[in-house]
Amino acid sequence: MEIFTELHKAGQTIIMVTHEEQYASLTQRIVHLDDGRVVSEEKQ
Repeated sequence: MEIFTELHKAGQTIIMVTHEEQYASLTQRIVHLDDGRVVSEEKQ
């Protein structure tokens, strides 16, 4: 996760797909999908 944080600080956009809440909680934005459709979006 440290390398993702450093890349983001350098201006890179990172898209991560995970089912792990511990990793999702470290992000600035979470998009929830259900069967390929966006069902909700959260900004941290």
